[in-house]
Amino acid sequence: MSKRKWLAGIGLSAVLALSACNGQEKASTKDNEKTYELKVAYGNLYGAPLADIARAEGFFEEENLKVDMVGLSGDGLTPLQAKKVDIALTFGSTTPMTFIANGADFQMIGGHMEGGHPLVAKKENVDQYKTLEDYKGKKIAVVHLDTLDVYFRAALQEAGIDIKKDVEFIEVDSRASVLEAVKTGKADVGISGTGHLTQTLELGLAPVQWINDIEPDAVCCRVTVRGDISDEQAIAYKKFMKALIKAERVKLESPEKNLEASIDRFKNLPESTIDEIVNEPHLINTADPNKNETLELWEKMKSIGYVKKEAENIDMNAHFNLSFYEQAIDELIEENPDDEYYQKQLERFNQQNL
Repeated sequence: MSKRKWLAGIGLSAVLALSACNGQEKASTKDNEKTYELKVAYGNLYGAPLADIARAEGFFEEENLKVDMVGLSGDGLTPLQAKKVDIALTFGSTTPMTFIANGADFQMIGGHMEGGHPLVAKKENVDQYKTLEDYKGKKIAVVHLDTLDVYFRAALQEAGIDIKKDVEFIEVDSRASVLEAVKTGKADVGISGTGHLTQTLELGLAPVQWINDIEPDAVCCRVTVRGDISDEQAIAYKKFMKALIKAERVKLESPEKNLEASIDRFKNLPESTIDEIVNEPHLINTADPNKNETLELWEKMKSIGYVKKEAENIDMNAHFNLSFYEQAIDELIEENPDDEYYQKQLERFNQQNL
């Protein structure tokens, strides 16, 4: 079994045994003798690319895992808190941390999306925006607490721009309303999202910058579960992360399979639009928890006043559970000892989480 630098020679099984009181015991080889079931919520707007690939490629079946995907048009964290689903998959990174700040007992166990969100303006005005200073005096349409909303406000503030006086944020209820505000001139710039590029261009708008330009490691959707984890759930979560890790490889190596896997998820859309949603070059689908960057985002949320005072001292680090991803990587390396891909994923994990 591969070792972590911080394990200092202690096997992963021993570490997980220490967490047994939280229902996080190491799964034994017997965990493949039965079928484990999970109900996974995802946002209808962006689908669930890695989960769709895992289903299409049979990765869930390989893990004796039955996954019921539940598409939601709105919030997926409230159903998670109410125990109506087991996992909230594509509901951002700021959202679960906001719930935690309000008292929710959630754990982030992996990732699903990074990057992919654009700032947009009318095509004829795109060249006006070269630096952050160029946004001074502008009206910016935004969905409050959107991931790019936090990253952008924090970037402006770090550049010495007063986000309460030097710019005007116009908060709207949806990404569609963001685009409409820019089109009609109610806003100069809008903070949009992945999967809206065709609509953006059709409205005579174009990307000014992408979130990747503002923060190359910007994290979006985190795989989120409740903190009260049973022994069976621990095994199921490990299996789920293992399937997502394998799906990430397929996404990287075969984008066409990502499109094929997602067609059923967006039955009413043309293939070109589906491809845009799931294979946008700025969108990175990765299962890695990327705890370090997520904690940086938490600090940004606090710096721009998005966290109430009484919640600022919450230890967000305590709301990460890396054991399922760790064990999944260990098993994949054990099963594929000559495959450098999984070794590289382990190296990335060590860099981004330890």
